[in-house]
Amino acid sequence: MNTTLSYYEKNASKLAKRYELANVTTLQQRLLESFLPHQHLLELGCGSGRDASFMYENGYNIIAIDGSKKMIEEAKKRHPRLSHYLFTLQLPHGLHFTDASFEGIYSIATLMHLSKDEIIQTLQKIYRLLKKEGKLLFSVSIQRDDTDQKGQDIHQRLFTSLSKKEWIRLCIKEGFTLLHTEVTNDGLGRGGIIWLTCIVEKP
Repeated sequence: MNTTLSYYEKNASKLAKRYELANVTTLQQRLLESFLPHQHLLELGCGSGRDASFMYENGYNIIAIDGSKKMIEEAKKRHPRLSHYLFTLQLPHGLHFTDASFEGIYSIATLMHLSKDEIIQTLQKIYRLLKKEGKLLFSVSIQRDDTDQKGQDIHQRLFTSLSKKEWIRLCIKEGFTLLHTEVTNDGLGRGGIIWLTCIVEKP
């Protein structure tokens, strides 16, 4: 297990509590605007289950995965109605769903924990999993003041540092059409962290 996943395994309860308190009103509104009601959606890196539960309550068909078994356990405790739709799977190799099986895929604060090669592989798999005109919404940190030259924070979590232009370039290279980008401050009030929300579509 890598050091990033190990941190989430050891601190799942504490982190889940913090995630549930984050101000994500704007982001969740963007999710509602991006996907049509009752669509089949896949969440990558569901953490505490906060956003999966929100989308479920708003009438979407949700499957949510996380690489941390302990985080999935926390999500099931906090959102028991989702228990049958939550799975422990790691990116990128755990995405063994049938091709073209989702109208939408979203990922909040997860993809930047992958290496650049893993990000590319994940985008390739997402492209195959989406139906035509299916959308991907992802939110990633693009600026941090809490990482070293290796991209690791004090807990040895990896944060791959890519600019807004680099994220867009990777998506377009894999065949996606860019629909929307938005740069925002941190939902937990951390001043040195800037986030990019990006929405792309499979033509």
